[in-house]
Amino acid sequence: MKRLLFIFSLISSLNTMHAQDFVRELDTKTDKALLRGKITFQDIMNESSCKWFETGSTNYQPKQASIIQLGNIASDYRFVVFAGTWCSDTKDLLPKFYKVLIEAGIDIKSVEMYGVNRNKEALNIESTLYNITRVPTIIVMHQYREIGRIIESVNSSIEEELFEMISKDYALLQQERIKKFKQ
Repeated sequence: MKRLLFIFSLISSLNTMHAQDFVRELDTKTDKALLRGKITFQDIMNESSCKWFETGSTNYQPKQASIIQLGNIASDYRFVVFAGTWCSDTKDLLPKFYKVLIEAGIDIKSVEMYGVNRNKEALNIESTLYNITRVPTIIVMHQYREIGRIIESVNSSIEEELFEMISKDYALLQQERIKKFKQ
């Protein structure tokens, strides 16, 4: 019986270790928790120090024309996001990005997100691989090819800038498909 309890305890510990891809760290500047490592929108929503996320996404009203257009072309694209849960730019832009994804019908699973500390470091080498110097950084990818980035803020609206970036790439891909078809 003791051996069975030990094995059950060991398996539970291993499952817990693998289930968490991020850590909560104390931000010495604000004395609040920050999330570092691979995170999800749900992780942010569950964090008591991130009430700004729900408020920001609830209050944001994206432009519906851009939402519809974006939803029509964005299904083959994915996003790599670096966010600082301590950062004012992240607190502004990330909830808007989330709301745009939801309203455009873009699968949340198309987002790979990393929380970083004030040195812009995730838990592993992701921030170095993607050359992250400011947050938030939203990298738009088509397969393994980066097509563009939104860094810190937007000039118009996030949905318009995402649509502009993706529609240019989408048009180029369509031209290539037509060209191959004609050959």
